Amino acid sequence: MIVGTHHPSATAGFAFAFFALVQPSLGWSEETTVKHDLFLQSSTDPSLRLHIRERLPAGADPAEIEEAVLFVHGATFGGDTFDLEIEGYDWMTQVALRGFATYYVDLRGYGHSTRPAATGNLPFARAEEVVADIADTVDFIRARTGAAKVNLIGWSWGAVTAGMYTAANNDKVDRLVFYAPLYSDEEPEWVAEMAVPGDLDRMKDVGAYRTVNADKIADIWEHQIVPADKAEWREEEVFDTWFETLLTAEPAGTDAVRAPNGVLVDSWEMRHARPVYDAGQIKVPTLIIRAEADKESTLEDALGLFEKLGAEEKLFVTIGGGTHFISLEKRAPLLIEQVQDFLER
Repeated sequence: MIVGTHHPSATAGFAFAFFALVQPSLGWSEETTVKHDLFLQSSTDPSLRLHIRERLPAGADPAEIEEAVLFVHGATFGGDTFDLEIEGYDWMTQVALRGFATYYVDLRGYGHSTRPAATGNLPFARAEEVVADIADTVDFIRARTGAAKVNLIGWSWGAVTAGMYTAANNDKVDRLVFYAPLYSDEEPEWVAEMAVPGDLDRMKDVGAYRTVNADKIADIWEHQIVPADKAEWREEEVFDTWFETLLTAEPAGTDAVRAPNGVLVDSWEMRHARPVYDAGQIKVPTLIIRAEADKESTLEDALGLFEKLGAEEKLFVTIGGGTHFISLEKRAPLLIEQVQDFLER
């Protein structure tokens, strides 16, 4: 169903369409913002359509908004994570209410974007591939809005892809946020788990895609929550709604999220202390923000990234009482506030 209109003057050179996607809601109202789901043709692969979520202040013309934010998701979960329709966890809505044109993109193979066939069952969608999707989206946002540059917020592996893009395109990025970033660290336990048995120099065959169900996600998440009572840090209702929202991008009847395995190859390199891009080439103002109990984005790795940044203006923030999933935890308002303060400096 077409629920929007095409404005050629604001989107010259881009092919896209509006679609309505039903999302769950827990007493949440979007009266003060509007959302559009856009599909953008990839510039590097004619078979790929990229799903872009746009959220704007109600009644706003994007062409008249001079500040824009693009959220970039991580290794497993698509961009719906940033646009939950639950009060306090509705990050994109909160940014839009501050007058920003706000977007997320599902990178190739993720979420509502095209899921390419598993050719040869080989891992695909590495950072060096999907950075083209970020480039297409940034150019689209700059053409659609009044923003000359776009602010980027990358979560986890999304910090890798957003960082790689920024390192080559400082002129198109206003401010950069690394939320729970990965960069370059020695992780012998992870390497041993992913290696060919008896050969720590070779990664085992992981295939093109992997699937993760709710029980697996809960186990990974709860392993990082310090209190025995997990409800002290996380609301079960938020977890359930988040996972149900993620499943709207999967085939009907599916009970697991599917994601490409290119990220595992990136992780193999990074966890051998071989970064996949040069953080020294990042010159724009940059915030690194992570939670104290995050076992994925370690303090050592995040500090190493901070030291290597080429930006003159850079800030490092650690939030107590949270994990790698802090945007979905009770400390989410503090995370959102800290990031917003940085964007508005």
